[in-house]
Amino acid sequence: MAQFLGIDHIDMRVPSLAAVEQFYDKLLPALGLTKKKHSHVDAAGDWRGVDHLHPANAAEYYEESPAEGPPRFVGIIEDASMRVVRTRIAFRVTSRAELDAWEPRLREMGARAIERSAEMETYAALFFEDPLGTRLEISAPNVH
Repeated sequence: MAQFLGIDHIDMRVPSLAAVEQFYDKLLPALGLTKKKHSHVDAAGDWRGVDHLHPANAAEYYEESPAEGPPRFVGIIEDASMRVVRTRIAFRVTSRAELDAWEPRLREMGARAIERSAEMETYAALFFEDPLGTRLEISAPNVH
């Protein structure tokens, strides 16, 4: 049986990069993805550098210097035909205390529909949406 090794990257499509980039400029560095660069992603999903023929339509947020392997990253890619879906992306923090500190930070960042898990003792999490309605979550491992 294969061992799960975590997530390498996430390509998240949004109908407007301009509508969410400031939000992700605050959220993702606070979660440890402290480096950022812009790229161009074509209709086939191929990534390339930005130049006069390929304007920036994606923001990549990635780790500074991972201990091993290439940095993990989240790419926020503009796709005007994209509609927000009910998929949820969850990020983990180290403790319940850290999770509790996130609620006011999310409000300051402009997160929408912030909700605490109904079962905080068994599943400690904050559910929220970006400015366009993409569903996100921050969760903490439960320590008993």
